[in-house]
Amino acid sequence: MTDPVSPVTSRPPVIGWVTFGHPGATRLLSKSSELGRLAHAYLITGPDKVGKRTLAIDIACMVNSEPVVDMFGTADNIDLSTSHQADRIRRGIHSDVRVINVDTELEKDSKTKSYDDDTRARGRQTISIEHIRELIKDTATMPFEGLKKVFIIDGAHRMVVAAFNAMLKTLEEPTDEVIIILTAPTDEALPETVVSRCQRIDLRPVDQKVIEAKLIERFDADEATALSLSRLARGCPGWAIDAVNDATIVDAHNQAVLRFAEIVTSNVEERFRYARQTGGQFWRDRDAVLAEMQRWLEWWRDVAMMRHKLNDHVTNFEWSDLLSEIAVQLNEEQISAAITSVQDALIALESNAVPQLVLEVMMLDLPWADPSKVTSLTFDDVDD
Repeated sequence: MTDPVSPVTSRPPVIGWVTFGHPGATRLLSKSSELGRLAHAYLITGPDKVGKRTLAIDIACMVNSEPVVDMFGTADNIDLSTSHQADRIRRGIHSDVRVINVDTELEKDSKTKSYDDDTRARGRQTISIEHIRELIKDTATMPFEGLKKVFIIDGAHRMVVAAFNAMLKTLEEPTDEVIIILTAPTDEALPETVVSRCQRIDLRPVDQKVIEAKLIERFDADEATALSLSRLARGCPGWAIDAVNDATIVDAHNQAVLRFAEIVTSNVEERFRYARQTGGQFWRDRDAVLAEMQRWLEWWRDVAMMRHKLNDHVTNFEWSDLLSEIAVQLNEEQISAAITSVQDALIALESNAVPQLVLEVMMLDLPWADPSKVTSLTFDDVDD
């Protein structure tokens, strides 16, 4: 195996990072760029919406952007926010930067595309070996408009086994003009043979105050909105940024809070109907159902906080009364068992178990709360 770090010419300091809340990662990359010691392959891990893809795009901008030259012809900084190369990369039209995910269209499909092909592409759950073969083919050519070719495999844990195996030689013997960046929730989601060939960058949840300040400074959010969204984001800036630009995201979140409360106060028939509907959705939109499970975990965490009267730690603070009315009816063992049940369901769904069966088991495991004692919940709320 070759050394994962390839020396190149030293470069000026980097400014204008779009990534925020991860100073350790940006400092490391800036220093590596200055010293000419950037790795040929990176694995960026962290929760969904924490900034993995944004950092990967920033790296692509950094290695392709020329230093700013002042009026005396002196090279000063590399600005990731204003350079021509960075602008084209962020717009997705740079010929040397390619993002590959489960929705990426294959070249062979684009030539004979039909409605059925498009439908199958949207329902694809994995990154195939054909995607990686196209990547390997592209690494053999020189950059066309930039300094380096950058391939970002966004959601590398979705690669099939054959795709991982096909990629090993490229990771082991890269050319100086190529950088490959993988993103995944954890390094455990990838084979050790792949992880060992990459330099790891671990992104952790961002402090709420940092997200709040950036929403006000960069996205013109008012203080109340910034406070609410930064709390709901649970350390993931991408969620807050999406929400500040799309009010339906917060609406969907609030509907989920009410939906879960209704299910916990419902009978078995209603619970099984939820399992059937959500299980059917899994085959159409796997990510949406997995996100629903994450919302369930967050909801039960809030119930646990209210049970211990830790109101300041509740994420869905606006729904404190509703959560409190449910929490007082349940004991610690019931809440803990509910969290375990949701976690087990999430693991099973990620392993492609039969979704309706998994969700029915989860519904049976969840405790029941008396709806007559939950005065904050009305059917009108849920229907909205």
